Formats: sequence, C-alpha cells, structure tokens
Amino acid sequence: MARDYQALIPSANNHQPKFTAMVQAVSDAWAGIYDLLGIMPQAFDVDTAVGAQLDVIGRWVGQSRLVPNVLLLQFFGFQDNPAALNFGEEGNAAIGGRFYGEGEPIASTTLLADPEYRTLIKARIVRNNAQGSTADIVGALQFLFSAPAVVEDPGTMAIGVAIGRPLSLVELAIITGLDILPRPAGVRIAWQGYFNGDGYLGFEGQPGAVAFAEEGYIGPLGFLMEEF
Repeated sequence: MARDYQALIPSANNHQPKFTAMVQAVSDAWAGIYDLLGIMPQAFDVDTAVGAQLDVIGRWVGQSRLVPNVLLLQFFGFQDNPAALNFGEEGNAAIGGRFYGEGEPIASTTLLADPEYRTLIKARIVRNNAQGSTADIVGALQFLFSAPAVVEDPGTMAIGVAIGRPLSLVELAIITGLDILPRPAGVRIAWQGYFNGDGYLGFEGQPGAVAFAEEGYIGPLGFLMEEF
C-alpha cells in the first residue's frame, strides 16, 4: 500500500526526500491498520478463532470458558462409566486410574480448551437464535458438531436426538452436565446418542447404513448407536 501512495506523488514533490519519507511513514502506518482489519473476520470467526479471540466471542454471546462442576474426574471404574479408567500396569504410572476416596468430589470445575469451548459457544449461539422446529434442531446439531444429525419427534412433547460422530468425554460431560442440546420450551429429550455417520448398523434404504455381518462377509461393519 505504501508504494501505491508514493506512486501518486506529483512530479513537483517526488524528488524531495523529506516529503517522500513523510508519505511513506504515513502510508506504512495506514497499511498496517488495513492489514489488521483484513484478518479480523477470520480471527473472530467462531470456527477459526483461538485463545483470547475465542474468549471475546464468548463474552459477545454470554458464555464463559470456565464451567463449574461439569467434567467427571477419572477414577478406576467399570465400562458403563464414561469417565472410568482401567487397571494400571506395574511400572507405568501413566496407565490406569486411582480408587475413589469416600466423600471425594466426582466432578470438577474446568477451564475449557479451545475445541470444547468452541462447541459450547456454538451451543449458546444456537440457544440465542433457536426457533424450535425439527428442521431447526437438526440444523443446530449439524452446526454444533459438524456431523450428520437425526431428530425423532413422535409428537409427545419429547424428542430423540442422535449425533453422527463419536463424542469425546468432555463433549459428553458438557452435553449431559449443561443440558445444551436445543429444543423448544417444555419439550424434554427422551433419549440421546451418537453413531458413526459413515458406517452405522442399519437397514436397506437408509443413507450411509452398513448391513449386518454374515458368515463369510468381509465388507465394512456397522456399529450400533451409543446412548448417553
């Protein structure tokens, strides 16, 4: 940008070094501001923002990064507990979980990392703008999790929700602990789960479904939905 402005200096002045230097200094300053403004949309885009920029978006929509008592602590446990850890291994302290102590809290307040905080910000945006229709809920879930979504609405003031990708432990904790899935007022969620959107177990005619395995079958295998 600075060179563009210097090219506009008339011939009566372009041989004067002080004048040329002044134009360059001013145009360089404006060029820096122009370049900064050029990257602002991406820096404050909820899909690309990180760190302090994501904190600013959170303040805009009314969602803090600090979430109280939502993340389950990981102790030794069993398969039906999503936060449970397995037995340890002798000589490897990084594997396995410790035993729960009586009276010890099972959840912690956590400062969310950017990926989980981004999901929570999107959930707040959805809540702030939701219309409540089935199509609106499906679109909101696709926006939240960047995955296919299915909403079952039998007309009984309760819906079922399925998300088309595996969810992390922190995502599961946020969903269940903060009740962020969108729905109309007075409508409860009867069931919720996640499935493999690229290969779930289903029937003929269902988009993306994979068949039952049979003896001698060597094709892709489908996976059942996991409720949470």
